[in-house]
Amino acid sequence: MSSEMTSPPEPVAVWIDESGRLMSDLGSVDTQCHATVRAGHCPQRPQCVLLHRAPGPRLLFGELMSELDDEAGIYLETHAKQLEGDLISITVDHVGPDGPGGSWRYRLLPMRWKTAEGWRATDARLAVWPD
Repeated sequence: MSSEMTSPPEPVAVWIDESGRLMSDLGSVDTQCHATVRAGHCPQRPQCVLLHRAPGPRLLFGELMSELDDEAGIYLETHAKQLEGDLISITVDHVGPDGPGGSWRYRLLPMRWKTAEGWRATDARLAVWPD
């Protein structure tokens, strides 16, 4: 019987590059996937959640999300379902104005901000598609 202990993952570095894009050790971070809530969009629902396109493989989740984009931040903070410890699910009614719904699972990883002055700790997490 093995008595291996799993240590928590090292925080992923996240920074804003010279062109203004949000980057991480794992690749670029999607900050352009916007959620909207529309009342009366479908007759069978009081309101629908729409994404203008499917989200990318990496998103910010937590305190900094709403600083980058209020709509996306508010949606993620209030509608993501915790599946287990560090696994969340995001489900929407439509991808595109009249497209089908969608659902994505993300693993939440600890992160830290890389700044010109050094490292800054944060409670935000980097959400990545699980392998």
